Amino acid sequence: MELTGHLTEDVLIAYFSGELDVDRMKKVETHIIDCLPCQRRFNIFKMLFAGLITIIRQGQKQASPEKIKTAMQQNLNKNQIFYTILHIPDFTSLLIAKSARGVVRIILGDFTHFEFEEKLKKDFPRQWIVESLDKTETERRQIEQYLFQERTEFELDIDPVLIRSEFQKKVLFALRDIPYGHFTTYGELARKIGKPKATRAVGTALGKNPLPIILPCHRVIRGNGELGGFTGGVHLKRKLLELEGASYSYSPQQLDLFKNLG
Repeated sequence: MELTGHLTEDVLIAYFSGELDVDRMKKVETHIIDCLPCQRRFNIFKMLFAGLITIIRQGQKQASPEKIKTAMQQNLNKNQIFYTILHIPDFTSLLIAKSARGVVRIILGDFTHFEFEEKLKKDFPRQWIVESLDKTETERRQIEQYLFQERTEFELDIDPVLIRSEFQKKVLFALRDIPYGHFTTYGELARKIGKPKATRAVGTALGKNPLPIILPCHRVIRGNGELGGFTGGVHLKRKLLELEGASYSYSPQQLDLFKNLG
């Protein structure tokens, strides 16, 4: 077995399932000494599967490599993060990532491919991260449709894995009640979720929104009519509001709209 590139999923599964002979196992172990990306992949697989293999072998005294391999593949599917990167002219670049449960991350900014991937690895240090156009086709298509003004709502499952608290979840999911092309204020959003004195905390929760655009935090502005902050930069917040046809200068009628929704 010649290792001419990075270790693949199949090679690593074969290694940890005991399918490889001693010589091939040594080649894998030698390869990861000098290849840091493969060393990271190897360590992730080791973490994901060491306990699983022990459980299988304890339950089945002579568990075959094939049975272990199948169980490993099933476990891997639950711990994979698939992503793709879009480059939208006159807007920005963005990364879309999803798990088996739904969208987990949107990253906005003029980053290189390497920088995007490193940011995703930082969020998911224990997951197997794979770039895939096929696995992210639905998410990619809906984001593109939105950015080209062909869609006003998303029909996507969300995996709230990066939403750290019930308060943040309440704030972020309330964003879906703000209609396309409209906006509200931090204070009104705080009142909407039953925490009228938590304006600052609402702003903090929005600043940690892992799914901008899908959970539209760009539709929340300051009470004085200023745009406020945005994870991708204020210039992108302005572009998104303009994309939706929202007039973001101070408008009492506009600011009252969200208050009357519920």
